[in-house]
Amino acid sequence: MSRETNKTAGSELRRAMGQDDEDPGLKAPGYTAYIDEYYYHSIGNRRILNASDRVIPVLTALCFRGSETATERMVKFALDSGLRPQAVPEIFIQAALYGGLPKTEDAISSANRVFAERGISLPEHPEDKRSIEQMDADGTKIMEKLHGQQQGSGYASPENPITFSLYSGAIRHGYGQLWMRPGLDLRQRVIVAIAGFTSASLHDSLRRFAISALNVGLSKDEVAEAAIQTAPWNGVPIALNGLKVISDAFDDAGV
Repeated sequence: MSRETNKTAGSELRRAMGQDDEDPGLKAPGYTAYIDEYYYHSIGNRRILNASDRVIPVLTALCFRGSETATERMVKFALDSGLRPQAVPEIFIQAALYGGLPKTEDAISSANRVFAERGISLPEHPEDKRSIEQMDADGTKIMEKLHGQQQGSGYASPENPITFSLYSGAIRHGYGQLWMRPGLDLRQRVIVAIAGFTSASLHDSLRRFAISALNVGLSKDEVAEAAIQTAPWNGVPIALNGLKVISDAFDDAGV
C-alpha cells in the first residue's frame, strides 16, 4: 500500500469516528495528514480485535483522559461499530476501579448525551439480593477463574493486613459484584482492565492481568492490542511502557 492509500484509509476512519475535515482542532499545517496516516490508519485500522471489542480500550482510555468531545464522538462510533448500548456505561463503571469515580461519572454523562440524542433507553439492572457471604463466595470464584495461582499474591495476600484491609472489599464488591454485572462479559472486562492499567501506568496490576487475560480466552496478541489501542488517546510512550510490561510478564510466565 502507498502512503496516500494509508492516509485515505486513516481519514475515512477519522470521519467515521465523528471528526470531519473542518474540525478546528485539525487546523494546523500538515497535522491532519500526519494523524490520518499514523494514529488513525497505522494504529486505528489494526484488526487484531474485532470491531466492537476494538472500541473498548479506546473508550477506556478516553475515560482516563477526560475529554468530553472525544468521548461523545467515540460513544457514537462504538454504537455504530456494533457495541451494545448497555456495554458503554459498563466500560466506564469498570474503569472506576482503576481511575476513580469522577472520571467515570464525567464519561457516563457524555454517553448519556449521546443516548438522549439517539433515543436510547437502557434497561434497569435487576436488584442484587445476594447475601454478603454469597458475594464473597462469588468474588472468590471469579478471582480464581481470572488469576489462578496468582490470586493470593502481592497486595491480594490475606497475610498482609495493611493491603488486605482494602483488598477484601475489592473481592466482595469488585470480583463479587462489578465483574458480574450484565452488559460486558468477563473477557471484555479484562480488555477494560488491560487498557485501564496501561492508561494509568499501573504496571504491577498490568503485569498480573496480562497473564490473567489468557485464562479468559484472550490471546497474547489481543492482550497487547488492548494496550496498543490506547496510544492515540493517552500517548504512545505510555502504551509502549505498558507493552514492555506485558511482554516481560509473558516471558516470565513462559507463555
